[in-house]
Amino acid sequence: MNQRQVVVDASFGRRLQRAQQIASIADSVRQLRSNEWSVASQSGSGRYRVTSHRAVWDCECRGFSDRSEPCKRILAVILSLGERLPVPPPSPAPRRTYPQHPSYHIAQGEESRLVVKLLRDLVSEIPDFPRPPGVPGPVPISLADQAFCSLLKVYNGKSGRLSKAAFVDAVERGHLEAAPSFMVLSRFLTRPEATQILYRLLSISASPLASLEDGGVVAPDSSGIQTTWFGGWREDKHGERRTRRWLSAHVLGGTRTHVIIRAIVTDANAGDSPRFEPLLRGALEDGFHPGMVVADRGYLAEANYALAKELGIEARIPFKSNSRNRAGNRGRSRAWRDAFYLFQTKREEFDSDYHKRSNVESIFSALKRKFGENVRSRNPTAQVNEILCKLICYNLSVVVHEMFEHGIAPTFQDRPGEAPGRARTARQAVLDGGLEREGDPGTRSGTAS
Repeated sequence: MNQRQVVVDASFGRRLQRAQQIASIADSVRQLRSNEWSVASQSGSGRYRVTSHRAVWDCECRGFSDRSEPCKRILAVILSLGERLPVPPPSPAPRRTYPQHPSYHIAQGEESRLVVKLLRDLVSEIPDFPRPPGVPGPVPISLADQAFCSLLKVYNGKSGRLSKAAFVDAVERGHLEAAPSFMVLSRFLTRPEATQILYRLLSISASPLASLEDGGVVAPDSSGIQTTWFGGWREDKHGERRTRRWLSAHVLGGTRTHVIIRAIVTDANAGDSPRFEPLLRGALEDGFHPGMVVADRGYLAEANYALAKELGIEARIPFKSNSRNRAGNRGRSRAWRDAFYLFQTKREEFDSDYHKRSNVESIFSALKRKFGENVRSRNPTAQVNEILCKLICYNLSVVVHEMFEHGIAPTFQDRPGEAPGRARTARQAVLDGGLEREGDPGTRSGTAS
């Protein structure tokens, strides 16, 4: 048998090693005829018949019949004849795999049930607007129930009409008194004051994970959310070109749990850098205590570095090719100079910290895969509110995962002895932020109209 007839595959090296062990033992290979041999078994007392006819080898073992490739006994015969065999290729490096943690499977199975319970707890203390005395007609559905149904609709990814079954199920489980009409949801999302409620609920939804993010890394970033959903058929057939309108969601994410700590919804052309301060200060107000903030070059500004230093937080924002430290920039702050020195002299350390920013990209990826890249609403105010609903629902799904991953017992209500700022009630949050139509001071300039 010549070298070309020996197939060298991934298992050839192991078979060749065993063949060498067989050939090294005396009387293991016996030649019966010119083209027939008897090879001893390695695992027992039996022997196997090996034949060769016109350079075609055959063995009666099961391994050869299954693979139709030279088995260790054929290779042992070839070695005993003194023929050279090809050098086996190096074994390929094992591919690194990342199996899902058992808690992930449990959390995925329980998420739908637990999100509804957490959602009810989250909105339970939203106060109602005072009803003027003497107003005729039935008592309207409470503001808390309106928020609950709107968030549940967004979580299920269906329209208001198709969400009716989910509302009926919530009534049967005791989360609602009655299933509302789909028009109630539409009216709630179009109310400007609902925007402030949803901003507060977003902050509160992240509060149970504040302790897990203590001393960790937070990362701000923005991503576009499409407000229109156009197909390509009419454009290709009739040559129509319709403008797609986008909104931008600026978020501050925790890199340990992937929770959205704070968010600001703006129009598509709003810059990233001006959102750095309200996002970071808002996280501290909500009881989060990060040790470092990492952001891309869109947030590069001397004021942002100075702010992080003022708040006692390390900052990792990469510099641009034309950034300077001293020459021509004598007025640079100490925070800027220290960061520039680290960026230039300890680049590996800087890049190691900066790499954690990729977690905020994972947040947007999970958000859009789970709740879609578009909003259904057409009203500009409702579009902003629907995006906030997506962010809140995403946070609740993260909280459910951490319940099984770290064994937390999330609550959005005050408990005796609880650290202030970690889980304020929805009522306190709404009252603290107010329900003014002109907007929240922290998000007034960033809210799309």
